[in-house]
Amino acid sequence: MAYRSKYTGRYSGMGQMLTMPWLQAPCLAAANEIKAVAVSIAPVGDPAEDRHPGLYKASFTVVPHTKNVPFRGKPRMRAGARLLNTAPHAAIVEFGNGRTPRYAVLSRAREIVEAAHGH
Repeated sequence: MAYRSKYTGRYSGMGQMLTMPWLQAPCLAAANEIKAVAVSIAPVGDPAEDRHPGLYKASFTVVPHTKNVPFRGKPRMRAGARLLNTAPHAAIVEFGNGRTPRYAVLSRAREIVEAAHGH
């Protein structure tokens, strides 16, 4: 007769692990990888027409982030990272409007990194 191992997880211990700073490091690394792709594909305006050429490209930043993810009805904080663009016109570049086409830089950068990792 073969011995069969049994594992019983402790949710409180796993929850504590998901809030630790050492788990935030891989999240920051992934966000920085997406940032590098986003900077490489970000549009730069023509200096003759654009008052701030390159501002969007230079405004990407990665910040550590903790998010409230409810588990079994109770709030639980989880470690993560967030990629932001702090340019005042970032939403217009990402989503477009009547005068500016939709570039979707952050969405495309995420898709490129996912494809590179085979997801």
